[in-house]
Amino acid sequence: MCEMSSSRRAPVSRSQCCCSGGRGWGEQCDLCPLPDTASLKKLCPYGHGYATDGSDIDECKLIPGVCVKGVCFNTMGSYRCHCELGYMASTAGTMCVDVDECGLSPKPCNFLCKNSEGSYACSCPRGYMLQDDHRTCKDVDECQSRRHNCQFSCVNTIGGFTCRCPAGFSQQRTACRDVDECLSEPSPCGLRGVCQNAVGSFHCECPQGFRLDSLGLSCHDIDECVRDHRCQFGCQNVAGGFRCSCPQGYTQHQQWNQCVDDNECLNRGNCGSASCFNTLGSFKCGCPSGFTFDPVSTSCEDVDECVSSMSPCRYACSNTQGGFVCGCPAGYYRAGQGHCVSAAGFGGGELGPEEENALSPETCFGCKTNGHHKKIVRRRHTSIFTQEGVSLASVDVDQPLKLLLKRSQLKPRAAVLELVPAVRSLVQRETYSITAGNRDGLFQIRQRAGVSYLHRTHRTSSRTHYTLQIRSSDDPERPAPALLITLHITLQ
Repeated sequence: MCEMSSSRRAPVSRSQCCCSGGRGWGEQCDLCPLPDTASLKKLCPYGHGYATDGSDIDECKLIPGVCVKGVCFNTMGSYRCHCELGYMASTAGTMCVDVDECGLSPKPCNFLCKNSEGSYACSCPRGYMLQDDHRTCKDVDECQSRRHNCQFSCVNTIGGFTCRCPAGFSQQRTACRDVDECLSEPSPCGLRGVCQNAVGSFHCECPQGFRLDSLGLSCHDIDECVRDHRCQFGCQNVAGGFRCSCPQGYTQHQQWNQCVDDNECLNRGNCGSASCFNTLGSFKCGCPSGFTFDPVSTSCEDVDECVSSMSPCRYACSNTQGGFVCGCPAGYYRAGQGHCVSAAGFGGGELGPEEENALSPETCFGCKTNGHHKKIVRRRHTSIFTQEGVSLASVDVDQPLKLLLKRSQLKPRAAVLELVPAVRSLVQRETYSITAGNRDGLFQIRQRAGVSYLHRTHRTSSRTHYTLQIRSSDDPERPAPALLITLHITLQ
């Protein structure tokens, strides 16, 4: 039963298994005796196909998968297979094998035959198609069925097709190649004309200043001076065009033959280090804001804004290359650009002597004046906190300002910070306001005599930490950017 089990899963005896070709039997797979041995003859005394008792073995029920593609018929001592259409029995008659119909005579197909398992298929060569009988072939009309690659006309033939080309083309196999009439000698468009080949034909084109004759085969010059030539200072006809006389500061356009402005700025020596701006017929030299052009040295010279009748700074002014910087009065220190903040009343507001120099480049503001940022060195210091208050060594708006204050010292109307604009044009126009962090209204900003004060209101609050954002007004006409200070206030 190991290699040979009943197709119906019926019990099989040892003699039925071994006497019909099996090699092992039973659940333990006991091996059958080898062929042509005394043990096999003893087990099968009546020979192959018969059990020990001499009864015939029904191989059709015993052998699994017997007579594939056919029907099994048991015989005495053996069996035979009756095969399906497309198959035939083997020489021994115990299995069904495929019939190669393509090798039969007469052949089943008129043209091409391909055998397959249990069947066959007929096919036709290129240019033919299989008819309804699936055996014979008929011609395919490629022209009518559009199975051709002709560029123009198609003519059907037996088993194929041919292509025909119209006038102006040459036949090359199935393709039509255009005949280039422009390669002929002499040129069909004359000496000045340009021949342009077209599909199946050609046409002539004339360069600028010429026109085709009535036949379209030669070019004649156009006298532009008798028409609207658009020359302001005279016109001269030339072969294929015209020329205009141009005044000083203008030159003749190479393509349109018109007077166009001459760009004097292409000559770098006209303005030297200054910027050159071309104008119609001339040019101008310009300098950035804060500079003026010197025609003698052809360079930009700095303008000293601080010596003007109206100083741009409210307190003190220091001239720089291309601009100026504003300083703050004593007791105030820089905060951003163009603003001053006071440290008075907080730890005495004492700073080193070098920090009190309001006009030092290290303590003045870099104002955005005349549209340009000034590169000013800014020192950063670490704030020192004590139990009694805070010492403001420097106000760096890029970092939050931390304040440690006692509630007993924080009285209403007592200033926490003072803010004033350093630029004169911002006076009476620049205001400061708390934009975030004051939800309970413990702080407010009031302005008096051009100074803005941050102080406590009469309200009470149990909060000990505040993070306030103070911003200056957004005035688009002011020369300095808006100020933004972040305060971390801790109340004890």
